[in-house]
Amino acid sequence: MAAILPGFLWLFALLWALGICAMCLVNGALRKKDDHRKVETVQWSVVIMQIVSMFLCCAPYGVYKLLKAQIHGTIRHVYAMLGIPSAVVLGIFFVAELVLMYLQAKQAQRSIIDEVLSKRHHNMIS
Repeated sequence: MAAILPGFLWLFALLWALGICAMCLVNGALRKKDDHRKVETVQWSVVIMQIVSMFLCCAPYGVYKLLKAQIHGTIRHVYAMLGIPSAVVLGIFFVAELVLMYLQAKQAQRSIIDEVLSKRHHNMIS
């Protein structure tokens, strides 16, 4: 069990990061300017999930360090070889979360501005 725990935690962190990225994409992070559907602001739950993601991205490496003596030769060698590439992958997805959250917030800001301006224009005509 100790041998697979770091790998399991890494996979869980990756899926968590992908989930956050997917939520931001579904909520309109990459909508085009001519798409006039309303984009919601980034929810606090997503912000909290992103903070949790930071800890989840670090967890596999800390657990590996703690359990290194209990992990046997071949698996330990695989973990040692994949350590830096796996950290780079998680780092890329962690940064992608931040970028997509920023893009969603920017799209939401435009959406709010468009809504206010359309109401103001409608009130001026009436």
